[in-house]
Amino acid sequence: MKHFSTLIVGASVLLASAVAGLSEVKTVVDRNDSAQAGAEYKFKTVRAPAKGDAGTPAKFTLVDGDRDRNGADLDALHDDRVATEGDQPSECFFFRAGNDGGRIQADLGNAIEIKQVNTYSWHVATRGPQFYTLYASDGTAAGFNAQPKRGTDPAQCGWKLLAKVDSRPKDGEMGGQYGVSISDSDGALGKFRYLLFDIFRTEDADPFGNTFYTEIDILDRNAPDPAPVAAASAVAKEIIEVDGGKYQVTLDLSETPDLVDPVHQKLVPVIQEWYPKLVAMLPSEGYEAPRKFSIAFKKDMAGVADTAGTRIRVAAKWYRGNLKGESVGSVLHEMVHVVQQYGGGRRKGGHVPGWLTEGLTDYVRFYKFEPQNHGAEISKRGFASAKYDGSYRVTANFLNYLSEKYDKDLVPELNAIIRSGDYNDDTWTKLAGHRLPDLGREWKQALATKLGVAMPPPDTTKHNLLTDAEKAAGWTLLFDGETLNGWHNFKRPGVRPGWQIQDGALACVDPHNAGDLVTSNQFDWFELQMDFNMSEGGNSGLMYHVTDEGGAPWATGPEFQLEDNAKAADPVRCGWLYALYQPPNDPKTGQPLDATKPAGEWNHLRLLISRDKCEHEINGVKYFEYVLGSDDFKQRVAKSKFGGMKGFALAPTGYLSLQGDHGQVSFRDIKLRLLPAK
Repeated sequence: MKHFSTLIVGASVLLASAVAGLSEVKTVVDRNDSAQAGAEYKFKTVRAPAKGDAGTPAKFTLVDGDRDRNGADLDALHDDRVATEGDQPSECFFFRAGNDGGRIQADLGNAIEIKQVNTYSWHVATRGPQFYTLYASDGTAAGFNAQPKRGTDPAQCGWKLLAKVDSRPKDGEMGGQYGVSISDSDGALGKFRYLLFDIFRTEDADPFGNTFYTEIDILDRNAPDPAPVAAASAVAKEIIEVDGGKYQVTLDLSETPDLVDPVHQKLVPVIQEWYPKLVAMLPSEGYEAPRKFSIAFKKDMAGVADTAGTRIRVAAKWYRGNLKGESVGSVLHEMVHVVQQYGGGRRKGGHVPGWLTEGLTDYVRFYKFEPQNHGAEISKRGFASAKYDGSYRVTANFLNYLSEKYDKDLVPELNAIIRSGDYNDDTWTKLAGHRLPDLGREWKQALATKLGVAMPPPDTTKHNLLTDAEKAAGWTLLFDGETLNGWHNFKRPGVRPGWQIQDGALACVDPHNAGDLVTSNQFDWFELQMDFNMSEGGNSGLMYHVTDEGGAPWATGPEFQLEDNAKAADPVRCGWLYALYQPPNDPKTGQPLDATKPAGEWNHLRLLISRDKCEHEINGVKYFEYVLGSDDFKQRVAKSKFGGMKGFALAPTGYLSLQGDHGQVSFRDIKLRLLPAK
């Protein structure tokens, strides 16, 4: 188990000694990396979270900063419950995305001798480490300010500085489970009623640097020692040693005991043989692949599998149903993600297209691990929609073509460029001698020749234009096909590089560095039409009446769901009003009506929002109607996850928003006409 302790003791002691007169204040930091973190919070030095400590009945107040509404409120910090996974926002308090933290006050009700202050956090990426300054006060000093906001030095208004905490690793991945303990060798930090946590984000390379805090314990020196919090689920784990113990894989089958035998028979041998091969296959200068990672089989997980940092999750239902098919290959795909670790390049300002990240993994899977299955071959049926940036298997096919024609080492070289943060439009010219669009056309022509089919005629349709009749009817374009005018990221100026203009389309090419877009203008009642093209397994959304009050666009704006119905993990399907309305069943299939075209093809949507009714259409097929603010609408909201969100679907006007953090998607011909307010 990987730990490091007392990382910042020296700095804290000196500072606390000078200001607070506590020469023996000690700050200890423990970390379990993502592969070893568990619901029991077993640290080397820091005790596990406690229940019934002095912090449990305390009153916590947000002094400065904004809570992220995607997470829990302040009660999560002292409710004697902890997160049981590394990305569990419902059990963690964190500040709003894009903000530099804030201040939190804990009022114990009366002054007590504080023995320890322990803080706990857990996240698979940059939101794991803790970065804060701790102050304390008994509240009796002259001029005491109980709630000093940012810009006010607490030490100048009745507070004593106890410690400065910064648990960010100097290098390597930041994800993991962190425990911080602040104490004094004399047995008590002092007699205090109030604590003030001045909390900072861990990084500003993207908006998601605010730590997921799951519990704050305050131990009373004169009270009985509190018992540890009972873990919500005792996680049984098995360590699989790879390459003579050089690598360790934590295998968690506690939720799926029926899979123990098939996983050990088929998957474990592949892990042991192929993880070292993947490491050797995808090297780069100065890079060392993770020596530890975890694979957890989740009984209630939808979809197939996913990876965050060094933590792989596998949907048990899907795996179980594909034991004779793609089960093992799907996990190897995720193991490639563990080796890739492109976050470092992204933090250096590099642009990593999501289609390329997934295409690289499927290249390794289908052309190195299981080439005999021909899983990335493109058939005549799939030829028309095949695009080099189609992601997953289609991009894998494209990369294999380039590797065979131009450079057998193209994929390892491309991997190293992406990981270093140096990927750009010139990369393809350096590796294959041609621009990416030209390589894409060449590959498509080669496919046509191989399949014996004709190349599709070039699309001569002019897009992102209005006819004279449309102009006369009051339609306006929201996207001109050439610029990002009229759009910006939610709650921040400009547009992040994950959004690009490609072939006259507004495209989310890198969901990891895109975020949600919103219009510059706000709209009340309107009719909207546009085309969208979803990548394989992709997920996006169109939200309306979005305001700046929520932590994300969907916190205030209802969402017209967009996704690849065939392979997306989300059970809410394309065209539905997320978690609220869905179309009736199609009598031909017995399943909800589905008028979408396959991934890679253009679909057309129409959204009508008026006082009298709202309508959702996909490819000319009407799905349903509803009325905003009606009794039926309110009842559905109350029963959904949006029921506890203040301000959801209440604004009479707002921005339109395109979701950009769940998958690759392109938009064109985005046009809107305002409707009269009746």
